[in-house]
Amino acid sequence: MKFLIVQRRVLGVAIPKNELRNVQPVIGDIIISECPDPDFGRSVFSAMVFNSGPGPDILPRLHDVKITGMAHNGMNLTGVEKIGDAFYSQSWWCRVE
Repeated sequence: MKFLIVQRRVLGVAIPKNELRNVQPVIGDIIISECPDPDFGRSVFSAMVFNSGPGPDILPRLHDVKITGMAHNGMNLTGVEKIGDAFYSQSWWCRVE
């Protein structure tokens, strides 16, 4: 199922609601799975946007992800993303395309 995915933060800082309307969504399939994570030293649930070809992830993966809201046409996923050696809070608003 394809989703329109909007990142709600930049380097951990929330994007103001009036600016979120202007953020261009990424279109893709979301995969959520549990796997060992060496950065956390335990298994975590991670979310990623499926990339059918070779190359880097379309968006940085969400680690230790949770569904923090769900409605009839979308959901909010919250976790942390790794950019370089740093971890930042991140949320994705995912709407059915």
